[in-house]
Amino acid sequence: MNILCYCEANSKTGFGHFTRVKIFINFIKKKYPQANITIFSKNRIKAKNFFKTKIVYKKKFYNFVFKNKEFFDLILIDPPYYDGENDNNLKYQLKKIFSIKNRIFNMWLMTDETKPSKYYCDFLINDYPNAINFKDYYLRINQNIKLFLGIYAFLYPDFILNKNLIAKKKYDLLIAFGGNDPKNLVKKYFNFLYNLNLKKIFIVNKNFYQKLKKKQNSTNLIKPILDQKKFFHYLNQSRLYLSTPSNIMFEGYAMNIFGIVIATQKRQEIMGKCFEKNSLVRSIGSYDKLSIKNILFEILKTRKDVKLNFNCRNAIKMRKKIISYI
Repeated sequence: MNILCYCEANSKTGFGHFTRVKIFINFIKKKYPQANITIFSKNRIKAKNFFKTKIVYKKKFYNFVFKNKEFFDLILIDPPYYDGENDNNLKYQLKKIFSIKNRIFNMWLMTDETKPSKYYCDFLINDYPNAINFKDYYLRINQNIKLFLGIYAFLYPDFILNKNLIAKKKYDLLIAFGGNDPKNLVKKYFNFLYNLNLKKIFIVNKNFYQKLKKKQNSTNLIKPILDQKKFFHYLNQSRLYLSTPSNIMFEGYAMNIFGIVIATQKRQEIMGKCFEKNSLVRSIGSYDKLSIKNILFEILKTRKDVKLNFNCRNAIKMRKKIISYI
């Protein structure tokens, strides 16, 4: 079985797209151990280090797919987030790929869009919690599309779905602002957070880690960006997290860990508010409108023993449903 996965990651968008695609690849590998995986990504160096497989890139994704339309059995697309004309160009290419005559490949698409758009594909995964409300819209575009929608459509890693995932809490607060922290929020808030009378763990980008590592002490553990399993290990040992609205909200939900989130993009703010309405995080707005006093107030008033009621059975059921169609 030959698989093509298109995804991008960079300091602005973070590496959530890479992570989601890697989990999907693990699904494929369990079902088809000999599957041949190719990654299509502009960020070839990062992709090579992350996926450890063949990486390709051409200027026009459609042209590459059309040329290889008889080679691939499945194409998975986790597109980057664009605005305006760039977004329209991407969707146009995806529609052309879906419309290729006599194609043999199934076309999967992953998103967490907060407003429904016209997607042309065979299978669509949207893990935005309110995406269940988009079902009729998607079916009007393509009545044959198979949909996996809502918070349990998130691709939860095996580690998180482990029934024995119980850890002694060592840290009061985990601080991680996603990707390479493009807005430098750790730097902006570091002195204030560092001096809080709480036991904390900071996850920072590699450059900032070199400047901060000498400041570690008994109440402040400082780590560079970690691989996924190590990150989950520290998150699982924390009572509360401070982050941007990103994958960590899903992961924290599954681990029964409440979070405080600060948005750096409009779409993050929408996602954070959605999770807040479901009582899974406290969304305190955009980074450029917050004061240290706001953040301190939220950290101190937030209960650390909230029961989030994650339904592991629903997550496993959704995973099995997705795998059954691969």
